[in-house]
Amino acid sequence: MGYFSDLKAAVFGQSQAPSDPNHWIIRSLGGGKTSAGVMVAENTAMQLPVVYACVNRISNPIARFPVKIFRSRAGGGAEEVTDHPLSQRLGLRPNEFMSSRTLRKTVQGHALLWGNGYVEIERNEKGQAIGLWPLLPWATSPHRDGDSLFYRTTIGGTQYKIDQLDVLHIMDISQDGYVGLSPIAMAREALGLTKALETFGGKFFANDAKSGGFLLHPGKLSAAAHQNLRGPNGEKRADPANPASRLDAQSGLDNAHRVKVLEEGMKYVPTTIPPEDAQFLGTRLAQIAEIARMYDVPLILLQSHDGVPSWGAGIEQLMIGFVRQTIEPWVAAWEQELNWKLFTEEERDHGYYVKFNMNALLRGDMEARAAFYKSLFEVAGLSPNQICALEDMDPIGPAGDTRFVSANLQSLENAINPPEPPAPPAARAAKAPEPEQVTE
Repeated sequence: MGYFSDLKAAVFGQSQAPSDPNHWIIRSLGGGKTSAGVMVAENTAMQLPVVYACVNRISNPIARFPVKIFRSRAGGGAEEVTDHPLSQRLGLRPNEFMSSRTLRKTVQGHALLWGNGYVEIERNEKGQAIGLWPLLPWATSPHRDGDSLFYRTTIGGTQYKIDQLDVLHIMDISQDGYVGLSPIAMAREALGLTKALETFGGKFFANDAKSGGFLLHPGKLSAAAHQNLRGPNGEKRADPANPASRLDAQSGLDNAHRVKVLEEGMKYVPTTIPPEDAQFLGTRLAQIAEIARMYDVPLILLQSHDGVPSWGAGIEQLMIGFVRQTIEPWVAAWEQELNWKLFTEEERDHGYYVKFNMNALLRGDMEARAAFYKSLFEVAGLSPNQICALEDMDPIGPAGDTRFVSANLQSLENAINPPEPPAPPAARAAKAPEPEQVTE
């Protein structure tokens, strides 16, 4: 239990996060200055509102889907498992300190930023999973040793080796199948430009919402005027003799409406391109679209309505497309890792599996699904039990395996080999035996 005590301390400790963006570990994870002149790293990318929104939009559904353990039945269908050590904890409290929503949202966020999310499985003496613990992605990595794969993680300065079957690894695109690529590292230049635009906007307003420029003097600037502009010895501090004349003291939002003092007939000449000429706003909108494209999130879900359809009839299909194109692949990653690693070999042989219930987000498409099932049902394409299986419902029984065609919904067998029609009433009367005559 000593190891899991260290793990608990690491999960909730303050010393594990790479808070310094200039730290060597950030550079080793792909951080560094971009061509726009700003630094971008996984732990600082969330400072960009569009990145924060994208990570939130994808993590929230993953975190809120109901997730349960099922067992396949021999005759078809499945039943919920309630006697497994993790049955109640998986969807409610996977460890003693955090909810299922918190764990899933945290690890999904790791996968969206670092490209890798790690969860260690805590087991009992029988090898059954009894708890799930998130691992820090910047302190965890997979390693191959011949035919074996294991994970190394650093907790409190101590390195631990963990078997691959005890670590759920939720990854993004990978070049080798072992380590996911960090979206932040791959799109560093685009993110750097976005960050540079934010910095530019901030400095623009910090300088009285004016572009940069220079001072034009009609002659030669005197020493006294130079000192008033830049302060004694070029220290950029106000000269006590004339504090109002210092340029540095006249910049910023607090000084936006103060009278500016220029000495000896000097004139201010702007030199930089005004933001409207540099397409400042247009570039910012383009960068929002670029990052949304990176995460496969529709712009309308980021509250960006530039060039996207308005809320209305088309938004339902847009949401369904988002779930199927963006959310379902991540759900598949979770389910595949859970189904292979959460259970013992014996449990897998008995048909144990984990399933996320995504019907809530697809509920708006129930009418289309019902029409689809009905059309296949009436041409013997699907049986009632098959429809139940597709909707995660219990089978009807043996009668539910019968297929039907649309002619009064008769069975397929009767449609191919119709039974002999009954005899007409007159024929039945002619063939009927005469009653016996009773004689006295």
